[in-house]
Amino acid sequence: MYTHENYIWGLVAYAVGFLLMLPLLLFMARALIPWRIPRHVLGLFFVALLLTPVKAYTDMYFLAPAWIVAAFELVRPTSIEGPARALTPMAVVFVTLLAAYMAWCVLRSYLRRRRPE
Repeated sequence: MYTHENYIWGLVAYAVGFLLMLPLLLFMARALIPWRIPRHVLGLFFVALLLTPVKAYTDMYFLAPAWIVAAFELVRPTSIEGPARALTPMAVVFVTLLAAYMAWCVLRSYLRRRRPE
């Protein structure tokens, strides 16, 4: 069984791995997608996919990356809701990030128009 210290070190290792992997993913997206908005949406998708936590088991309070829990639940479901337990939080986080990005784009456009030339 994992201790709290093992759990924290696992979170640190996952965060460092994310910080090392995201620039590579964004660089590859920049090389493959020339348009700014689809590239940003893909970056938001990567962030939502990799950083959304979910309870690994319903009876434990430890969190795990939702994409890993979804993969395990797709292969061997532990309950009736199975993969939906992990896919729903990822979808909610992605839609929230998209809404925040759209609000940012509208605010930036509004502030550019108000700026005196």
